[in-house]
Amino acid sequence: MTPPTALGPPQDAHADGHLAAARHAFSTPERIAPTADERAALAAAEQAPLRHEGHKLARWTLGSGPRVVLVHGWNSRGSHLLGFAQPLVAAGFSVTLFDLPGHGDSGGHAASVVHAGRALRAVVADLGEVHGVIGHSMGSAAALLAFAHGLAVRRSVHLAGPSSLTPMVKGLARAQGLGPADAAAFAGWVERFIGTPIASVDLERLQHGLRHPGLIVHDPEDRTVPFAASEALHAAWTGSRLEPVSGLGHRRLLTDAGVIARSVAFVAEGLRP
Repeated sequence: MTPPTALGPPQDAHADGHLAAARHAFSTPERIAPTADERAALAAAEQAPLRHEGHKLARWTLGSGPRVVLVHGWNSRGSHLLGFAQPLVAAGFSVTLFDLPGHGDSGGHAASVVHAGRALRAVVADLGEVHGVIGHSMGSAAALLAFAHGLAVRRSVHLAGPSSLTPMVKGLARAQGLGPADAAAFAGWVERFIGTPIASVDLERLQHGLRHPGLIVHDPEDRTVPFAASEALHAAWTGSRLEPVSGLGHRRLLTDAGVIARSVAFVAEGLRP
């Protein structure tokens, strides 16, 4: 995989408005500030930022024991997964949260699932051995990409995540009203931006990394990431468990007590001999 030439936002003043909007939507996340409660919860857990591809990655660690890394989604931040942290710490784990490139307190202005996957691998390389990963939305997809490029864990949890990039790119093109020619131009731009063919981030090319047990949680009524993405992931992953939930949509998974409890219990099962 060839790294993109730059992580900054794309510049094309002559692009058609819809095409420019698609490029922006794909590459430029909204930077979300933490709440006062989130900042207070992480105040004593902050670590020195990790330098990665010319920018800093903000990160925090709580507790002690086998390591679990939490990976947030698009237009989010690590602190949005704090609901999982204290139950994991109580179960005997240490928990590392971090902000992906272009998100939260981390540097950069643009990102993608490919950038997120590389950032996750960099964080884990700096930490050492990791017991498990819990990823939401794009964070789940970033974990799939990291597993395919050598990241080994004992357990992972995937919350409402896309499993292939091709349908996401096509869906974004449709949402932005792109015709066939502009959709093809957009796909070509995406490949230049991420530095790899879109198909290389599809499930067929990633499933060889799925060597450990996985828990997949998704609401069939999710309007952001289709439930079919998790069905496809489950079908391709022999060691996976798919658990549909109801009434939680795309983001309320992160604060639902039942989802949190099931996720922590599943990760903890990996500690048994």
